[in-house]
Amino acid sequence: MKLFLRSILCCAVLCPFFSQVKAQQDFLINSKNDTLKGEIKKQFIGFYRFKPEGGTSFNKIPIRETKEFYKVEKEINYLVKVRPDKRSPDFLQRLVKGKIDLFEYYRQSGNNQVDIVWYASKENGELFEVKSNHIFGSRNDRKDRLYSLISDKPKLLEKFKKDDSYSFEAVKECIKLYNSN
Repeated sequence: MKLFLRSILCCAVLCPFFSQVKAQQDFLINSKNDTLKGEIKKQFIGFYRFKPEGGTSFNKIPIRETKEFYKVEKEINYLVKVRPDKRSPDFLQRLVKGKIDLFEYYRQSGNNQVDIVWYASKENGELFEVKSNHIFGSRNDRKDRLYSLISDKPKLLEKFKKDDSYSFEAVKECIKLYNSN
């Protein structure tokens, strides 16, 4: 009987608390800096679509009218950025956020070829290509760009050069270490 009464008491105390907790929601920030809450879903073929809160249909997210969007369920954050040597903007996934942000451009072509290019920017500045799975371009140039971004932390720079690993994981870890200090 005591257990039953305790259960009822716990429910009475906790139910009002949990009824006020709202689930986080997907959002989109437009070019006017308005935050629009709603639902974001990925197309089977194509890109993400957005349905604003209270809306009835999903629409393609317009790149020219969007700054960024965030998908809560998968913790995915995309920002609109113009990649080096490109004229038009792309959605780049932010992998690491901090003093140095790390972004990924990912494209899969019809013949199952995957292009992955990582870009970094310091304090929301210019994007620099720092890692790629392309056979074109100079790996040393990419390394030098990353070295210049982290050069104000000589111990980290020296450690990174000494480890001599330039894998995707090593680049990501280096940027996370930079941002943590």
